[in-house]
Amino acid sequence: MTDSHIESLEFPLFRQYLRGSFISSLSAAVLEKLEPFGDYGTVKMRQDVMEEALSLVKSINISIQRDEDYLAVYPRINDPLAFFEPQELMEIRKFLLSAAALKTALIDAGAVHMKAYLKGMSALTDITAAIGEVLNDKGDIRDDASARLREIRNELQSVRKKIHNALNSVLYSLNAEKFIQELVITERSGRFTLPCKSNFRQYIDGIVHDRSASGQTLFVEPESTVSMNNTHHELKAEERKEIFRILSSIIRSIYEKRREIRSTTENYGEVAFLLETARFYKPKPHCMPVFGDVLEFDRVHHPIILLEKKGESVPLNIRMEKGERIGVISGPNTGGKTAALKSMGLNHIIASCGLPLMGKSAKLYSVKKVLADIGDHQSLVMDLSTFSSHMVNIRDIINAADEKSLVLMDELGTGTEPREGAAIAVAVCESLAEKGAVTFITTHFAEIKNFALSRTDSAIFAVEFDYKTFEPKYSLQKGIAGKSDPLVISKRLGFPEAVVRRAEELIEEAKNSLEIGIEEVNRLKSELIKEKETYRGRRLELLERQAVFEEKEKALKQRLDKKETELLEEAMRLFERAKRLAGEKQGKIDKTEALEGMEKSAEKLTVLKKKLKPVRDIQVGDIIFLEKYEKSGKITAIEGSTVSLDLGGLKIKMKRADIIGKKLQEEERVRDVKLSTDAAPAVRREILLVGRRVEEAIDELDKFMDESLLSGFDKIYIVHGRGTGQLRRGLHEYMRNDRRVKKYAIASNEEGGQAVTVAEF
Repeated sequence: MTDSHIESLEFPLFRQYLRGSFISSLSAAVLEKLEPFGDYGTVKMRQDVMEEALSLVKSINISIQRDEDYLAVYPRINDPLAFFEPQELMEIRKFLLSAAALKTALIDAGAVHMKAYLKGMSALTDITAAIGEVLNDKGDIRDDASARLREIRNELQSVRKKIHNALNSVLYSLNAEKFIQELVITERSGRFTLPCKSNFRQYIDGIVHDRSASGQTLFVEPESTVSMNNTHHELKAEERKEIFRILSSIIRSIYEKRREIRSTTENYGEVAFLLETARFYKPKPHCMPVFGDVLEFDRVHHPIILLEKKGESVPLNIRMEKGERIGVISGPNTGGKTAALKSMGLNHIIASCGLPLMGKSAKLYSVKKVLADIGDHQSLVMDLSTFSSHMVNIRDIINAADEKSLVLMDELGTGTEPREGAAIAVAVCESLAEKGAVTFITTHFAEIKNFALSRTDSAIFAVEFDYKTFEPKYSLQKGIAGKSDPLVISKRLGFPEAVVRRAEELIEEAKNSLEIGIEEVNRLKSELIKEKETYRGRRLELLERQAVFEEKEKALKQRLDKKETELLEEAMRLFERAKRLAGEKQGKIDKTEALEGMEKSAEKLTVLKKKLKPVRDIQVGDIIFLEKYEKSGKITAIEGSTVSLDLGGLKIKMKRADIIGKKLQEEERVRDVKLSTDAAPAVRREILLVGRRVEEAIDELDKFMDESLLSGFDKIYIVHGRGTGQLRRGLHEYMRNDRRVKKYAIASNEEGGQAVTVAEF
């Protein structure tokens, strides 16, 4: 695609917005060269690496440094005769360290698709280390850059001290005020001097190196310091020579590694471009488009409008089915037709660069060219009118178009006699269809609307317009030919009423029955689409309500089944007590009747438990929420049909069939489960049953044992008193047959003796 088509769709303006968010000049240089890729294999590769960049900037903090100073130095690296000043070497070192740090950060973050770029980035630690050993953080040459440099600077310091001592002796001599202009030591031409009056020769011998603008002050080197200044001058020359030798060695190393530096710079620029582009998209709605033979925009923005108007931007929804190759968009002026056209074109260009689009989701055509005729192409140089310039551009589009082209034409055929212009527009659409190009046009011509309605490979769209607020809705209704409504717009713009009324009369006279019929069909179709959308919305609302109702009904049934289970288990306990009473008081209770009741309850409980589905596919390590106990536990072992669980430190065993509840997901485990390896609490847990009848005591003990188990205790103390021993024997008999009790025994004298029984679970 040519630059003129790209410019008409405002791709350079999009690049400017993107450039405004960049820090790195190297990434900006990559952006300046950005253009659509020629094949979709390359586009897919760029999409993969771009998606990885988006993921990385969302998950880790990535630092991109400014590098414009390095970019100014970089071109000279390939020059074998180039010399770099210390500050320039610091910029090279700073960049290489930054590139190495970025590479390390991306590798540590698990970058995969960026590896091709990262492989081309060398750490070049020998160069960064060499520069760091020679220059300090301010870019000054270190004293220990070499042994010879240290020796020279030590000598310089010694000589400088001697010179200052000699000069100070002159400054503060007895007659100094007679010939010294100012008590200060100055440097002229690399030699230390004193500011003297013009009569200095009466007091000292010396060499004049400079004079002030007024001529009143002479800068004199006393004869006593000439030899020392000569030595200082020679040492400074040696210092410069040694510094040149040291820097030349580093510069030579840089030139020898120029290929690695060039590769590092180029690949760093690509990586920085990807990361800075990802940061640009991060706060905006974005999606990675899919290419194929259909077009579908789901709330996709025109990027320039979104960037300029932000929340006021209205996204575009449009769909072209497979086989539909011509799209005709009609409707009133200022209704958003051109914006929709530009949005499709610009988003195709951006997507062909491998970048995301600003929207929810998108499917685009697999095209290699986007050809556009949008805007005024009038040329005074070529002596072309607006219509002529459009025709020249459309001629070039027809010649360039093929089956891999997306053609966008705004107001095709306007600017000339309407019927002939409409005929040209239809002929152009037919020609492009024969070439296999995908074509979108905006129009007010009825002939083009009828053309689209008459073909199976065409789709017609109407832009929606709010006539109350006189504002476009930027929404396209498929299957409807839009009305231009110039008279309505003219009224709102304050046209004289008489002129508008006369225009209406002329239109009614010129309308034929076919045009009236098309308008009526469009009106009915528009109403039908709106009704369909309303029905769809209500249907979705009902489906949501139905899902909520079914979920609540399911939860209620589970609670009822759980409650029924609890009631039946309570009934079983009561029958157990009745069974004991039947054994103790024979003749007073119908033992057979009690046993029959127990059997019926047991059968009913079995049937009910079959309805309560146990948790399936359990494994060691799973966290299970047990509905019966309303607690969560971790499965520690599975042996056949027996499952061992840890309920917050309490170790229990259950049958697989009794594990009713749900398996917790990872995020639920953290807030719901607190596993412990500690033993049961050290606090003594006891129940006082003194004075209770055996039946009452057993009921209380049964509930107390459940509570103790769930609280994590593995031992309880039962205070039954001494008395006749009947209560103790009844409780012991009950615990003998209770599967929760591991063992029980009379407490030690310290724990209560014969009045207390200790039970372990």
